[in-house]
Amino acid sequence: MRKFFRKLFTAADTNKIEVMYFGRASEFLMMTSERIEVSDEVSTLEKMLNSLRLRSETWAYELDREHVFCTINRKAAQWSTPLNAGDEVGIFSNRSLFAPM
Repeated sequence: MRKFFRKLFTAADTNKIEVMYFGRASEFLMMTSERIEVSDEVSTLEKMLNSLRLRSETWAYELDREHVFCTINRKAAQWSTPLNAGDEVGIFSNRSLFAPM
C-alpha cells in the first residue's frame, strides 16, 4: 500500500530510486533518505555507492565496502545487483553507532 501511494504522488520521478539510510549511516551522514536518478553512473548497487562516496571523506568512510550492507526492495543485495527505477535501496552499517570515526 505504501508503494502505491508513493507512486501516486511521485509520478514525475519515474526514473529515480529511493535510498534510505539506517543506524550509523543515517546518524553520521545526517541523512535518512533521498531520491537518486538512475543513470549509467548509477546502474548497479556498487556504482551507486561509489558515486555517494565521492561526496566527502565522511561519506567514503561510512560507506566503506567492508562495513556496509544493502538491501534492494527489502531483500539482501549483491554489489553487482542492477538498479531499476522505483527500487528502494536500504543502506546499513555493521559498525557500532558508538565506534569512533
